[in-house]
Amino acid sequence: MSAIPSRTNRSPLRMNKDVTALIPDFPFHYANYLQSAANRKLPPCQVDPANYGQKVLIVGAGVAGLVAAYEAMRMGLHPVVVEASERIGGRLYSKVQGDPENPGSQVLCELGAMRFPVSGKALFHYFRKVGMTENSADFPNPGTAAAISTVVDYRGEKVYYEVDGNPAFPKPQEYVELEDQFFDDFLENYHFKDLEKAMTEGSIDQQKIKQLWNAIVKPQSGTSGDDVSFYAALLENSGWSKADIDLFGQIGFGTGGWNTDYPNSILELLRVLYTGLDADHQLMFDGSSSLPQRLWSKAPKELGDVMLHWGEDTTVEALSREVFADPFHKEVRHIERQPDGSFRVAITDTRTRKTQQCHFPSVIYTPHVRILDKLRYSGNPQSLPAMNSLLPIDTWEAIMYTHYMQSAKIFAATQRPFWNDPVVGDEQRKMSITLSDRLTRGTYLVDYSASKGDYKGSGIFLSYTWNDDALKFLGDRPAPLPQHVELCTNLLDNIYPGINLNEQYSTVNAFVEHNWEDQPLYLGAFKMNLPGQYEYQRRIFSQFMSGIDTGNPDRFILAGDDVSWTAGWAEGAVTTAINALNKLAVCFGGGSQPANPGPVESWEQLKPVELS
Repeated sequence: MSAIPSRTNRSPLRMNKDVTALIPDFPFHYANYLQSAANRKLPPCQVDPANYGQKVLIVGAGVAGLVAAYEAMRMGLHPVVVEASERIGGRLYSKVQGDPENPGSQVLCELGAMRFPVSGKALFHYFRKVGMTENSADFPNPGTAAAISTVVDYRGEKVYYEVDGNPAFPKPQEYVELEDQFFDDFLENYHFKDLEKAMTEGSIDQQKIKQLWNAIVKPQSGTSGDDVSFYAALLENSGWSKADIDLFGQIGFGTGGWNTDYPNSILELLRVLYTGLDADHQLMFDGSSSLPQRLWSKAPKELGDVMLHWGEDTTVEALSREVFADPFHKEVRHIERQPDGSFRVAITDTRTRKTQQCHFPSVIYTPHVRILDKLRYSGNPQSLPAMNSLLPIDTWEAIMYTHYMQSAKIFAATQRPFWNDPVVGDEQRKMSITLSDRLTRGTYLVDYSASKGDYKGSGIFLSYTWNDDALKFLGDRPAPLPQHVELCTNLLDNIYPGINLNEQYSTVNAFVEHNWEDQPLYLGAFKMNLPGQYEYQRRIFSQFMSGIDTGNPDRFILAGDDVSWTAGWAEGAVTTAINALNKLAVCFGGGSQPANPGPVESWEQLKPVELS
């Protein structure tokens, strides 16, 4: 989901580097941890058998919630998933568009995450487990070979180019130079090559990562990287003029503008670039929400996994429905810690408005943490002290100041992928992946005809926007969708005269619009920290270690991508779910195998540096 554009010439795969997303703040190798457990035919963690069947409430049915629930079930606990909406997936949200009478013409619109970096190996562990990697392809990012062709519409000028395609349309040298200067000059102020090497398989060095990264976060002298915005860092260290920085902000390397990230801490950008999360993305033809859906509905034996305690046909769905016949439309509105360390939880059915008081020995909370902040003030004012006691005041402060980015998409299913029509000689293609400094900003073309699944149609993300650009699509009521489709269509018809987009759209169920800022259960697309917010992130991420050092581990556990150091990527949702799982195991008398220590057992060696 991240707004950071994809690099092209310098992508790890193009440079023959097998980079793994070892987050520099806590460079634990989650994928190795998961694979090592799988090789031993065991769940990643185990609990004391005396605690088999203990219930764990898991709030939220996104990928973090379902990974945590699936693995908790495997190790013998009883996960109970509740979801405030009507669906599985959270911000993995694949919606079917096109004619329902003709399934072959239907296409999936990814309203949330749609491109998945191969360096996110913990996420891909689960993609492989549920069989999704067998039906995937390179994502058509601007400026990549998968895009076939790219058009940059900037300051009234249109530039057309192809990568690994027709040599008559090379990538403009100006874009190539921007990418070279960014990686060879600017990023070397931040030890980019050394840190990337330390995250590359065959030369992974966790202590080197920590040494170099901690010196950026907390230098012995000078300004902490946490105090500097991306824009300020460019001014100070790029050697570019303000005009160069403006150009880079609008078009990047011809792969997307970077200016939506300019206000964010430079640390946010560096984490994504070191880990390769910005490049080498895959499109999942089965739909991103298939991952949590399959973890919800499939038994471990179907996915090649061993399970402890439960019968071999048991699923997360079945265990959840034992407690709530319908676990959807169930909004958690109050959580109160009991004297014995368990929790009384108020769960409201958002359709009937009826509230149940339930009791659970442990709770994993995965929605956006700002939703948790709002919960403190809902209901009876006398309940506020109980909610306050869930977390230390410093952690509540970090949650209150969490900064979310906005994101909006407008999508149209098409009758066919007309942009792939053959061209003759030096003809330009009818339409291309498009970057514009105007209203649409990013226009993406997706073709599912190579899918092995049910959906083989095509479509256009007429507009994919961030922050202020996304807000331009809010507020037009009562019927924004037709108006916004018309605005985008008019602009694109101006860029591509002669295609007449209205004639290309599907005649049935063509259009959908989604703005994460407008969704009551989310409050934005994902978190991006502003300068000065490192300590806030450290407190939230470290919450899963609460009570470990005292021998009284806290059974209320935060997880989700905004708890991670790389919000906006599903990898962060998965890795924080593994943190929560390891904590659960400790809470119930167990932990990781001695030969395969998990994040809890590796904490003292790898924990994030403190600034305060």
